[in-house]
Amino acid sequence: MSAALSAWWHLSKESFLILRRDRIFVPVIVAGLAIAYFANLATGWGLEDFKKILFDIGLAGFRVTGAVVAILWGVRMISDPLQDRSIELRLAAPSARFIWILSRFTGLSICLLSTGAIFTGVWQVLMSLNNFGAMSNAESWALGLLVLEWLVLGALGILMGTLAGFSTALFVTFSAWIAGLMAPLVAATMDPAIDPTQKRFVEFIADVWNFQRFNIIDQLESGTRTVTLSDLIPRLTWAGTVLLGCLVLASWVFQEKDLT
Repeated sequence: MSAALSAWWHLSKESFLILRRDRIFVPVIVAGLAIAYFANLATGWGLEDFKKILFDIGLAGFRVTGAVVAILWGVRMISDPLQDRSIELRLAAPSARFIWILSRFTGLSICLLSTGAIFTGVWQVLMSLNNFGAMSNAESWALGLLVLEWLVLGALGILMGTLAGFSTALFVTFSAWIAGLMAPLVAATMDPAIDPTQKRFVEFIADVWNFQRFNIIDQLESGTRTVTLSDLIPRLTWAGTVLLGCLVLASWVFQEKDLT
């Protein structure tokens, strides 16, 4: 057990170092500052509530930026070692394949949590500059749920990276994310005259694969200051189930994968 934990920790640090050497944080910082500046600038253009515009643009920009980082590097963390054959050197050491998969996700998770911390700092500065003070409980959870979404997308990207090449895995992961965002919206706006079978199918997909669970912007705009535990538990349970399922399936696929 101690040997497995040691291998996992050393491989996780190596994974994080690879991402840091790829200068992953440079575009994150630039994007965070650019989004904050644009969100602050856009508040003077519209007729809607100042804070609403700030949240709509700022949180949407953070969400997309983090998702792109999670998906792109999640897929690359698996596909690059497979393509350049460096995976053979990694697995030549006495470590199980599932530990290697888990360490890749751990290294990516550290980067995504750091990205969330950077965005939180930028957001708090933006809030202070506009005299909104410290973030409320709901506003903190709004950012926290975005980070959780990135972790799920990172695990999904790792799974797809074990199943297909870089381009295919990237396309499928992005498509799965977009589908998870659109399905609930489509289900909510369906024509009542639509075929019942089709309606039930769309509603089933919207319920099972719903990435809008991570979006609580409507609650923020309605003036909610606190997110209750009863509201969080279904979101956290779904995210944990999908994340764990992706990692378990990725480990199984990678275990059976022919690397020669």
